[in-house]
Amino acid sequence: MRIGVAMVALAVAIGLGCSSGGSPGSAAGAPRAPSRQQDVITEAEIASHAGDASNAYQIVQKLRPQMLRGRGRFSPADSSNAGTLPKVIVDDVAFGAVETLANVNANGVREIRFISAADATTRWGTGYPGGVIFVSMKK
Repeated sequence: MRIGVAMVALAVAIGLGCSSGGSPGSAAGAPRAPSRQQDVITEAEIASHAGDASNAYQIVQKLRPQMLRGRGRFSPADSSNAGTLPKVIVDDVAFGAVETLANVNANGVREIRFISAADATTRWGTGYPGGVIFVSMKK
């Protein structure tokens, strides 16, 4: 019985500790501005930069350059860092290395999303230690 009460008390304490009191300086109940998702470039964002970028690589470079960086284990002996760079998949078809984004016309892109290595492995199997830059094209 004591263990059950202790577990409930612990759950309540954790729940209260995780609750948010809002951001400092904001009025209670005030609407928050939508936050930009760091792993997604939306069609609206792409359209707003259409004049600045002609291909998907330029879009990612301007809006989410962190998607182009290597992730995961890095060996100082391997200065290329190629194994930790994300790979590109366009509409569920393997497209190649990050540089191949330059071959994707910006006007045809609906969304660009970074998918972590773990999620990429679940979806497409092994071979994505740096994750995936997934490009959805307009139909």
